[in-house]
Amino acid sequence: MDATQGNALTVIYLGISGVLHPSQSLYELLEGRSPWEAGHRQYEAVPVLENVLRGWPEARIVLTSTQPWSKGLPAVLAELGPELAAKVLGFTYEDLTAKLRRGKRQRPLSDDDYWRLNKSEIVRLHVEWLKPAAWVAVDDETILWTERERQDRLVAVDGCKGLLADTAAQDRLATVLTGTFGASHNHVR
Repeated sequence: MDATQGNALTVIYLGISGVLHPSQSLYELLEGRSPWEAGHRQYEAVPVLENVLRGWPEARIVLTSTQPWSKGLPAVLAELGPELAAKVLGFTYEDLTAKLRRGKRQRPLSDDDYWRLNKSEIVRLHVEWLKPAAWVAVDDETILWTERERQDRLVAVDGCKGLLADTAAQDRLATVLTGTFGASHNHVR
């Protein structure tokens, strides 16, 4: 990904755990068992996201999850399937710790600095670097977003449900994409 290509980009900052499937740790804490024991499966909401994004074929995805860092980007792309994988520009950890240039010395963030940031700070810093024309964040981490971001850009997913079971978040996603990226090209919902 080239940070200078920004101008025409429309970007979805996408979390994985808590979005594409329930967050295992949250689910276990609240439900007392694994989501996998309860019939959920990893990446179960991929078809939902594919369907919604068909209306915005130009939209690209930047992964905000730790999974590309811990499992490797190729493994995550394989889980996303070819349609979503083709939209992925990269992931925030790699971009901000390897490609970002900032400050007097024009250096990227250190690992320690990256891991101290919350999701809203990570997305803001990435937006400042990439400079997309428009962006939306889809995540279960909802702390420290500005009121404006919450209204116009954030699609908060119930981390215990994930996008597949959170129909309110599915509706909000279509609404926020329309409000931020313009009308759907094929009106698929």
